[in-house]
Amino acid sequence: MRTFSRVVGMLIYDVASGNKVGRITDFCIVEPGQVKGLLIDGKGIFHRTKFLPYEYIQSFGDDGVMVDPKEFSSVTKEDGQVYFLKYHGIKGKSFLTGEGNKLGLLDDVYFEEETGTIVGYEVTDGFFADMAEGKKVINHPSDLIIGKDTVVVSVLT
Repeated sequence: MRTFSRVVGMLIYDVASGNKVGRITDFCIVEPGQVKGLLIDGKGIFHRTKFLPYEYIQSFGDDGVMVDPKEFSSVTKEDGQVYFLKYHGIKGKSFLTGEGNKLGLLDDVYFEEETGTIVGYEVTDGFFADMAEGKKVINHPSDLIIGKDTVVVSVLT
């Protein structure tokens, strides 16, 4: 299991040639809780961001991600798809229960490397609260609604 913040910034390598493909800049997720792919910085003159589908990933290492590169596509914003950092990403959004109780601000996301399934969300109440009590991890909420301003957890398991 890994967190998004641990993987962002890692280099991506072609498993067949060993060549560097790019660097991870963000995660694209689809509701409810599945990683659709990664955003990578592009090589070349214009450094355009490209979309890497999750199924192209062969393995995650400590220092890089090995992929079976095919044709990467441009980044598009589709319905039901959100990003961790870019395009009004979910990092830093308020995490609320369905009853309207604030759990904190979304700080990180835990996911299974093999499947791309999101298994938990880390929320923070701020630096001093985190030092005193630690960050809270909401493990696998059964119903999650990602809105423009907040993330709503209808039922916690």
